[in-house]
Amino acid sequence: MVDFDIFQTVGPKDFSIIKHTVNTNKKNITGYKNINLFSEARKFNYKEVNNIDSDFFPFNLEYVERKLKNKKRAGWVYAQLVKMYYPYLQNKSDYVLVVDSDVFFTKEIEFFDQNNKPYFTTSDEYHKPYFSHMLRVHPDFIRANEKSGISHHMLFNKEILGSMFKKVEEYHGKSFYDVYLDQIDNDEESPSADYEIYFHYALNNFEDFYSIRELRWKNINKLSKKEFTDFEMVSLPHYAGTRPNDLLTNLTQRKLVRFFKSINNFFYLNLKL
Repeated sequence: MVDFDIFQTVGPKDFSIIKHTVNTNKKNITGYKNINLFSEARKFNYKEVNNIDSDFFPFNLEYVERKLKNKKRAGWVYAQLVKMYYPYLQNKSDYVLVVDSDVFFTKEIEFFDQNNKPYFTTSDEYHKPYFSHMLRVHPDFIRANEKSGISHHMLFNKEILGSMFKKVEEYHGKSFYDVYLDQIDNDEESPSADYEIYFHYALNNFEDFYSIRELRWKNINKLSKKEFTDFEMVSLPHYAGTRPNDLLTNLTQRKLVRFFKSINNFFYLNLKL
């Protein structure tokens, strides 16, 4: 079995859920060594969890905000760069599993096959602006597979990231993160994708390095035993508006369906998990 670390970025919208996803994933992700969390806004006092400081990275949120005209997407793009740069800059492991902070792995799961090849988990997502951005970052960054690499997590390899960064930096004559930011379409609400650019780069340049698999996974708005039984991975996204911290808002705005789902999710997180 190949060792790897886990890394998660945690924005303010995920503060109320990250403890629950971490505790669930501790039980179900096999083979990891360390769990590392990053937030510019706070530290997390969780057992066997490390906090990563913002000065670990060669850029910060303020820098990203200065570079982008569409300021409201700066935090989203910043998190993408953080998720790519942490696996590259850290020296603890060749592999880092980046997991979105709203994701629950519901069953015991491995991230390497029987031959110790890392897994890519695929989806059917397709968003053309992601591929347009990739081509602006480098003209060789073409789509390698009809599937998407966007599935709420990515097992990054340090060497492959280094190769991708070097290719871009030699072509443009500046840092990868600057190129990534400079090529953002500020008129597009979802202009770039860290998992997508890495997935297709790896498939195009490191043939047969990864194994490809599909998991049973779903974005949901109500946690239940059925969802945890039927799927191997579920996500409770903030935009669903049904997390426990949405209770008061849903009640005030008389969104009763969401309100009762928020109550359900509160009890499920605190009593079932």
